Amino acid sequence: MRSLLLAGGGLKVAFQAGVLQVWLEEAGLEFDHYDACSGGAFNLALLCDGKSGLQIADLWRQMRPLDGVSFDWRGILSGRSLVTMDAYRDTVFPSWDLDWDRIRASTVEATFTAHDRTLGQRRVFTAAEMTEDKLVATLSQAVWFPPVPIGTNLYTDAVFDTDANIDEAIERGATEIWVIWTVSRRPEWMPGVLAQFFHALEVSANGTLAADLERIRWNNENGAVLFGRQVNVKVLRAEVPIHYLALVNGDRLHRGVEQGVRAGRNWCDDHGIPFTPVDRSHYYDSEVELRFSDHLTGRLRGRQAEASLRLTVADSGEFVNARRQRLAVSGTVACSILDGIATVEHGYADILVDVVGPRQIVEDRGVIEEDDGVNPTCKRMVYVLHLRTPHTGRALTLIGIKNVSSDSVWEAVRDAMKLQCRVMDGWVGPDDGGDPIATGLLWMTARDVASQFVTARASGPSLKAELGGLARYGALFAGSLWDVAARKLITYSPF
Repeated sequence: MRSLLLAGGGLKVAFQAGVLQVWLEEAGLEFDHYDACSGGAFNLALLCDGKSGLQIADLWRQMRPLDGVSFDWRGILSGRSLVTMDAYRDTVFPSWDLDWDRIRASTVEATFTAHDRTLGQRRVFTAAEMTEDKLVATLSQAVWFPPVPIGTNLYTDAVFDTDANIDEAIERGATEIWVIWTVSRRPEWMPGVLAQFFHALEVSANGTLAADLERIRWNNENGAVLFGRQVNVKVLRAEVPIHYLALVNGDRLHRGVEQGVRAGRNWCDDHGIPFTPVDRSHYYDSEVELRFSDHLTGRLRGRQAEASLRLTVADSGEFVNARRQRLAVSGTVACSILDGIATVEHGYADILVDVVGPRQIVEDRGVIEEDDGVNPTCKRMVYVLHLRTPHTGRALTLIGIKNVSSDSVWEAVRDAMKLQCRVMDGWVGPDDGGDPIATGLLWMTARDVASQFVTARASGPSLKAELGGLARYGALFAGSLWDVAARKLITYSPF
């Protein structure tokens, strides 16, 4: 029997929706049982409602985080809670077309885990028992949301008890348990009450999962004496740069979905599971083209150099949302080693993409834990310019790299202004080997940066769309630099 546990993580479970697109739709994987805790209950409710993995991901692609915000002014004054789930009840759930009769009639073997505050223990609801109140209870995190009265008892989110109910899967006879985990495991302790509340949540959730996995390893190592059978577990983990609850930018949420899609596909590749990719980038089409100028000066092989570049974003919506942060580059690069002013015949740049390291896969006594490898606190920019020299017509490639990883705001900004360059013979890619014919450094001054934004232009169906495209591009830059260097103010940026 195979169980899939949709663990909590607040709005980070947008990543989970992307994984469901891959595992359930593209790869056609089947599970005999599902359980959800906290934010994972969103996705399980949609699954029980008859939505496919692709449809679930698409609903998250359309979601606007502010649609779920409703402040509890009386609760704030009384200390009961900061917000309510009223906006989810009135706006989000209807937009998802959740039908409780369909959910209760679902053939999916599903359980939803909440915490019964009155009895002080976990409470599991089957799909056949579900109501809107029970779904809200599953998601009602202490401090943020008020507890939900059901009958004579009060219910809350179970995260401080468990954020992935492995016990329920084992009790139902699972021999294989898959877990999608988005609770952060970064070894940091940020200042501030807000950040430390979520750190406490992470300590509890990660600690409980670690203990559950160790019990399974012990069982498997000792002749299955604990559960009466071998239990294999597969855990997919990710650091998702979305705040658990304080989020106002839909673009950031949508990038979480696409991070999940990539992680799900990488998982399938790593485990030999065939899949057929479905391209949903058109969901983000805005019909807004953006154009910027980029001026850099410096030296190549000790000789003065100057780059005058034009950057073009074909569609701002796809660029900002789909995690395909590639733009076209044209223009010229002037330097004596380039025989004068060389023309960029073909060029592109990947802007502020997350650094992806090797995916760590650890297997121990029947438990496989895999990290998706994304490090949101390190950003990278890569310029690849295929040049043609003016007199000899020689083909050269200028490859420029910006690594933005400093935890100082000022240093991070400076990193984003410096381009470490190497010039290669012929037209090559950024990962092609060989010795460079020149190396050097080009940089932007503060005046160049200001000029880039002042001279930015947009073309779209309306002035509102054009201004929106420029604003979204700016928010991408601000949010990326925030994730790198300003995160002490709040664990991850709300924009």
